[in-house]
Amino acid sequence: MTRIKGQLTTADYLPITEYRRLLQELEKDGLYLWETYCWLSFCTAFRASDVRALRWKDVLGKNELVRTEQKTKKNRLIKFNREVREKNTMLYGQLGNPDTQQYIFANPHTGKPYSLEYINRLLKTYRVKYHLPIKSFSTHTFRKTFGRYVYELMGRSAEALILLNQIFHHSDLETTRRYIGLAQEDIDKVFASIHI
Repeated sequence: MTRIKGQLTTADYLPITEYRRLLQELEKDGLYLWETYCWLSFCTAFRASDVRALRWKDVLGKNELVRTEQKTKKNRLIKFNREVREKNTMLYGQLGNPDTQQYIFANPHTGKPYSLEYINRLLKTYRVKYHLPIKSFSTHTFRKTFGRYVYELMGRSAEALILLNQIFHHSDLETTRRYIGLAQEDIDKVFASIHI
């Protein structure tokens, strides 16, 4: 579904193996800016509005990033491990070492970040081009992919849901369950279990 200004969009999570494949395909095709977008969206778990506002100085060579989220107005502290820092540096180099003061996702004609609508349209083309097994692919997919990755990594535990709830600033655990696709998955299992 393409984002229409003023309307809500839905997004599914991308299985982590497919997320990794997407990064590889974008790199192979020299689409480093959009590889960077997908990477930073995932490893920060930011909403697209916060990712679009990032500048290279915010992420390059940094051990952490402190940001006030645009939607919630709450502060978030993101720690960057060695692998994340190295990938950020590699992507910066692949993009030609741009001015660290500029927006990472700046439209070269305006100097301002690309619009959410533009990014969502672009992601739809990547869904088709790379045969991604996802129905609703949008900027929000990466945040949900992060959530699902953490949930699986932590053994699908209640502790994982509690941590994700805090990271996402959701009002309750049920919101987090729905957000990462667990509620629908549980419903699907009920119907799949019917044997007469």
